[in-house]
Amino acid sequence: MSEKTFDIAYLSENLLDLLSDIQNHVEITLTRQGVPWAKVLPLEPEESTVEKAGLNHGSMAMNSEEVLEPRVPGFWQGKVKISEDFDDTSEEVIAAFYGEE
Repeated sequence: MSEKTFDIAYLSENLLDLLSDIQNHVEITLTRQGVPWAKVLPLEPEESTVEKAGLNHGSMAMNSEEVLEPRVPGFWQGKVKISEDFDDTSEEVIAAFYGEE
């Protein structure tokens, strides 16, 4: 596992890069004014947890450079139910989405 040191003063502007590093098994040491403050380690989730969260279907892209796995047709089949009393969207609501009165 590789390691990186990162000053928390720059955390907000680089959070996605840090999360991507963690996802790629990089151990992060957070520092405050050069003094080690905390260590962030990637977790190794159980396979069933990964499957339940859909993480093996490309849903965890952290930046535009990352290549996503192809989507799996029917992945949500049988997991989502639309209620019998679900109403179609009214014309008024549709107009509001388009900035119309």
